[in-house]
Formats: sequence, C-alpha cells, structure tokens
Amino acid sequence: MHSERPESGPSHQESNARPSRATQQKNQRAPRWLRAARVAPKAGVVLLIAALAAGGLAGLAAAFSLVPDISKVYDPPSEATRIYAANGELIASVYRENREYIALDQIPLVMQQAVIAIEDERFFNHSGIDLQAIARAAWRNLQARELREGGSTITQQLARSVFLTSERTLKRKVAEVVLALEIERRLSKREILERYLNQVYFGQGAYGIEMAAQVYFGKPASQLNLAESAMLAGLIRAPSRYSPYRNLDLARYHQRLVLKRMVQLGYITHAQVHEAGAKQSIKLARPRNVGLTSMRAPYFVSYILPHLLERYGEEQVYRGGLQVYTTLDPAMQSGADRAVRDGLDEARNARLNVSQGALVAIDVRTGYIRAMIGGYDWTQSQFNRAYQAHRQAGSAFKPFIYTTAIEAGWRPWKMLLDAPVSYWSGAGYWRPKNYDKRFRGPVTLRRALEQSINVPAVRTMNKLGPDRVITVARRMGIQSPLEPNLSLALGSSDVTVLEMASAYATLANMGVHSEPLAIRQVVDQHGKVLEQNVPRRQPAVEVEVAYRMVDIMKGVITRGTGRAANIRRPAAGKTGTSDDHRNAWFIGFTPYMATAVWVGNDDNSPMKKVVGGTVPARIWASFMRDAVASTPPDDWDRPESIEAEIRRARRAVNVPPPTIEEIMRQAIMQQLKQHLERATPAKNPGDDGTGRLKPPKDDG
Repeated sequence: MHSERPESGPSHQESNARPSRATQQKNQRAPRWLRAARVAPKAGVVLLIAALAAGGLAGLAAAFSLVPDISKVYDPPSEATRIYAANGELIASVYRENREYIALDQIPLVMQQAVIAIEDERFFNHSGIDLQAIARAAWRNLQARELREGGSTITQQLARSVFLTSERTLKRKVAEVVLALEIERRLSKREILERYLNQVYFGQGAYGIEMAAQVYFGKPASQLNLAESAMLAGLIRAPSRYSPYRNLDLARYHQRLVLKRMVQLGYITHAQVHEAGAKQSIKLARPRNVGLTSMRAPYFVSYILPHLLERYGEEQVYRGGLQVYTTLDPAMQSGADRAVRDGLDEARNARLNVSQGALVAIDVRTGYIRAMIGGYDWTQSQFNRAYQAHRQAGSAFKPFIYTTAIEAGWRPWKMLLDAPVSYWSGAGYWRPKNYDKRFRGPVTLRRALEQSINVPAVRTMNKLGPDRVITVARRMGIQSPLEPNLSLALGSSDVTVLEMASAYATLANMGVHSEPLAIRQVVDQHGKVLEQNVPRRQPAVEVEVAYRMVDIMKGVITRGTGRAANIRRPAAGKTGTSDDHRNAWFIGFTPYMATAVWVGNDDNSPMKKVVGGTVPARIWASFMRDAVASTPPDDWDRPESIEAEIRRARRAVNVPPPTIEEIMRQAIMQQLKQHLERATPAKNPGDDGTGRLKPPKDDG
C-alpha cells in the first residue's frame, strides 16, 4: 500500500541523503520573501504564479486540461523483455525503453546523493516544487529572451517523464507543477526517488540506473562507486552530449561538478573526492548499439519474437518486462556463426558465387534448438533463411524415399537398377539422369544412397508411390507443401533448413520425432509463470527402420558423397544439390545432435559447381567438431531384432550356394521385370498439374 501522505519522518537512508545542517542554515539566509513563500500554502502560491505566467486564469484552465489520470504514478515503469539462453546468460532485450526496475535499497547511497546534489539539492525540503529554483530559471530565461531552463525538481521531472512530453511550453509547465504536487501528496520521498532513478534516461538506450550501470560500466547498480555514480549523475541533463563515449573530457568535467556540489552539501569530504580520483578510475564497458543489432543471437531471437508478439501482444512484449528462457546454447551459437562466416568467406575467396548460408542445430532427444544462423550478417539482412526461406532440397530428400522403402520391407542389400528409364506424362516423356551422366546397372540400395544416384531413387519412388513417401516425410517432421510427383525424388519441392534438421533428427533419435522447441519458459515481471514448454515427442518410424537408415547414411560420410563431413566419430548424413547448383545442402547427425546447413544466393542465381559435399559439408564439420566435443563418441545401439538377423545370416554362411539353374532363373525373371517396367507408363508421372514436366534435379 502507498501512503496517502509523505512519511512523517525520514528513514535512516533518507536522513543520510539530506544536506548537512550547516548547509540547511545557509539556505535559511535566503531573502525573507522567499522564506515566506516556502511556508505558505504551496498549491495556492504556485497556482497563482503559474496563472500569472500563463496570462491569467484562462491560461491556468488550459493547463489543467493537460493533466492526466494521476493514478498512473502507481504503475511500474515499462521494462524490457529479457531473453535468456539455456545457461541463463542474457542474449537479448526487447524494448521500447531499455529498463530493469530495482528497489532503492539496491542503489548505493552515493548514487542517490549524487543525483540529488546535481538535480534537486532541496529535494527533502520541498513539497514538489522549488520556488527558488523557479525564480532562478525565470531570471535566466528573461535574460536569454527564450525558455531555456525550467527549474524542475526531481518530482517534476518524474511527473514529466511518466505523464507528459518534453515540450517546452507554459501550459505543460503548469500541468507538471500540478502533477508534482499531487505525486508528493500520494508518495513518500523514498518512493519518489526510487521511481525517478528507475525512470530517468541516461543515454546509450539505457533507462533507469540499473541499465545505465550495465551499459556504461558492465556491472549492476549495487556495485557503483563514488566516481562512477558522479559520472552517471552528470549525464542526466544532456545524456547524448555528455556521453563519455562521445566526449570523455566533457563527461569528466560534469563528474567533477557533481563531486564539488556533493562536498558543498556535506554528502562527502574533500578526502573522498581525492580518493575517487586517485583509486576509482573509470573503466567504461565496450560501447554497443542498444537494440536489434546488439543481440547476441539475432536470428534466433527473430525466430521466437513472432510467437511472443502473437501470444502476449506488443504492449506486454515491449514494455511488460517478460523473462523468456530459451533452449539456445551460447557457445554453439558462437561456433555456428563462426563456421558459417568462415565457410562463406572461403567460398567467396574462391569465387564460387556463394553469398548466403544458414545453419540450424537441434538436440535430437528433446527437439531443443541449440543454434540458429539465418544469414551471413544480420546487420546487412534481417531475413532469416533458417526458417523463412523455402529452397529445393535436391538429393537431401532421398532419405525419405529410402526410409519408406525400408519401412515397406526392403533391405540395404536389395538390388536396384541404375539404367535408362522413361516416364510418360501429358507433355511427353521424362527421362531422369544421374549427376555424372552415366549408368551403373544393378546397385544395392545402400550404394544408391551413399553415392546419391538419381535413377534408382526415381524408380523406387515410382514403385512406392509419391503419396506414401510424403506420408513418411510428414511423420518425420517435414511441414512444407510437397508435390506428389516423381520429380520429388530429386528434391523438387521447397523446404526449410529448420524442418530438414528436425526431420533428420528423427532418424538420429531412432525413429522418435521431437518437435523443434525454442522457448522453455516465459515469466512475467512479478514472477508468475505464463508459459512452460516440455519436449513433445512422437514415434514416427520403427526403431529397426531408423537404425537401418542411420547405418546406410553413415556410409555417406565414410565412403560416399559427404566425406568432407567426416568428424572422426560416429555420424551420418546426406548431401543435396538442386538444379543448376542453386542450392547446396548437408544435413548430418550424431546420436545427440542434428545439424542442417544450406548455402546459396537470395536471387536464386547458380553457384559455380558448389555441391552438398563441398562448402556445406565443410561448414557442418567445422561446427560439429566443437559442438559435440563435450559428448562421448557413442555409436547407435543396434536393435535386438537386427542382432538376431545378423546371427541368422552368419549361420547361413554354410548353406550351399545356388545352382546354375537357379541363377539363370533369377536372371531371366529380372530381365522380364525390367522389360515390363519400361513398357508400363508411370502411375505418378512428374507432372506439375499443368501438363508440363518439372525439370529433373542434379545430384548432390
């Protein structure tokens, strides 16, 4: 509860903040008319003076029309929303006014005294206005023939900051006086001082003493010393002009003025001033641009901000002081930023026409997003390619086809045919080709994926049906629209980096899909939990299916197209390159972490022969080496059903080999089957619905 009137006696801290008795006696030697004005009924005298200054009662009435609802003084000042990483580090503040409210007891006494000394030395002796200060300001304004100085008390400044604008007019000044008198009636001096120190602007985007201490000195306000307190107090009248980052000599000059006034008021001694100059050297924190560009993880914050705004509204997010606790790992985020920048710089130096990249790293067991990079440089482009850009996946889509095949009972050693094939559609025949323009004949499913051979993937899609493959991709985490045609086998549909990382994480987690999660908890400024998120897991494919796919995809790194991604520990992945080298991917994972990397250009222009096994694979490896360094180099546990299958295969070694007749019979049946395939039109031609064929995609 707030008291209706000021406290009858000052607290111990309040007493210490007062001027000395000698100073009070000196002030009592002021002219008799001024001393009389001080003890007169304050409201009547002030309103009379204001009315005369405004040109009569009409001016006073106009000023009263500017006075808002005084009850707003009880509302806490607006606070920034703080966004924290998984380890509790602050990664961003979202605000219109960057402020963190603290109690007066957390503000050093020397800081309170410094502000009072320079801004309102009679703060504890007046009731909201200081007639002597007003008279002094009026005389100086008369000499200057313009309104330069207002003689405002701390209470008046608080009234102006909370209720009014900084417009210099007599009407606003009268409204300010009325509000100041009412604030003094409702709040104690300590309450007024606390609100003022949390409200006032110190420059560099810092509102309130706590943020000022953090911004200028990199420490909480409770640790400010005398020298630092005096410098901050000296900023209040002109924060931009007196900023130590802009003019350190001018900032030190005003610091000395504050210290001198504190000595005159008896707050400190000359010895303390000497000590402040000799032992309390000013160590400024590194200057920063407060706002969007100062965020430590801007792309990650830009990903969660739309959710916060939609759920809580702009007022709550920008002014409500929310505490948002996320899943981000700061070390991984820094490593991801470094890996993407270094990889893109290397590609630029090689003149490969690569300008942009994106990376998303996900904890496969929880779905927690540990790192997100949405572009080369946030300050140049705020477009978040990690989740806003939809790009063709190329051959990175093939694992969904072969997962569907393994689920249908196919095995890694199943023979697939890599030979010319044609599929009829309304616009003619589509003849898919391999990246190297040659055919290998019969190949195993394992080799077809390791070497990223196109034709066997298209044949497999044709046998299984695109709809069946799309269903599996959806269960694994792909949400973007997928066109049900055969060109989907070569990654013709657009997907995002985030959903590809999430879908591959399903295989890494032995078939269990964990929904990507960025926010763990949201708490309001009073400590009430508004949102609490836990991992959301859903079985997507059988564990045996996932294990077989992981085992095949490990070969992509050890002997296939992704050898540049070898990090000398169990890992699996897949390369991807779309038509004319417009998009290049590498998505890979360990038992603990899945990471997707994309590179390309915003204008969709082709790169110079950049494939998934080059720039993206190197970026992936650079990031993952450090990201998983603290985790054991574990391999995936083999399911018991597959162990039993291996044991049976070993026992079958002693079985007599097939006869010549059996081999011939199998060869004849295989040839008949291939002949029928060539003669039969495709059930799902690569038709985009308009009668035109989608162009085939190059292999990664």
